[in-house]
Amino acid sequence: MGKIKKKREKKTDYSGYLYILPFLLVVIIFWYLPILISGGFSFTNYNALGTPSFTGFGNYKSLFQDKMFLKSIRNTFVFVGTIVPLQTLLGFCVAVWVNNRRTTWLGKIVRNVMFIPSLASTGIVCIVWRILLNNNESPLAHFLAVFGIESNMILGSKEMIYPALISMEVLMATGYYMVLYLAYLAEIPDSYYEAAVIDGASGIQMMRYITAPLMKSTTIMILFLGVMGTFQAFDMIYIMTGGGPGQGTTMTLMMSLYQYSFKYSKVGYGMAIGNVLIILVVFLTFMQRKLLNQKTTDLY
Repeated sequence: MGKIKKKREKKTDYSGYLYILPFLLVVIIFWYLPILISGGFSFTNYNALGTPSFTGFGNYKSLFQDKMFLKSIRNTFVFVGTIVPLQTLLGFCVAVWVNNRRTTWLGKIVRNVMFIPSLASTGIVCIVWRILLNNNESPLAHFLAVFGIESNMILGSKEMIYPALISMEVLMATGYYMVLYLAYLAEIPDSYYEAAVIDGASGIQMMRYITAPLMKSTTIMILFLGVMGTFQAFDMIYIMTGGGPGQGTTMTLMMSLYQYSFKYSKVGYGMAIGNVLIILVVFLTFMQRKLLNQKTTDLY
């Protein structure tokens, strides 16, 4: 009898895997399989028309000799290095301000107004921005004229295009990150702040020594979400500048991938660019997990 019981205990029920099987198949077919296919084609000179021929690491060697590709990497890191810190800091500050006024009508209005841009389609927002910038009678044109800026010259100016695109992306993304911060701010016990008030702490000190340390894990998550999102940004650049003005002024990795794959029909070369981007995203994901597995707060 004892042996029979042991055999029954060792029997594992695999029926639960049937529930995740449809989702697993979707992930394999639409995620892992395309990655494997792109990896294979990146070692060929495939042009979407003829038969691909094996070229080894030729595409990857050519990438790091391609001035436009190197420029797209630099531009991508410029966007990441400016957009991500700005939208993270602004999202945190607005979230703290709204959380302190969550029961007031002004706090509710600011929360809703800040979140609306993140709900809109990026394509539609970019088209509206183009119309406003190219119309000398638009409210935005009159506002910029106060500072001596001609709105219809921004998209064609190498000096002005970066601030314009960065401002657009920050304004569109800040509301989303504000909501993420608000969700975690609501979980901080009020007793921490009450004890700090009794000890005579100011608002800045409470933010520095209570709010910021407790929000460390959230900030890490938001930073990596922003980095990965900015690395893969395409629609805003495509609609607003197409990689210009000039020769690749705002060319990014995603724009470079699109142009080589679809405009120049160098599919193998484009897939090599895509694989470089995948490697960067995988590395960032690994770093995020390492950081989140460490001590997530300095408060205790």
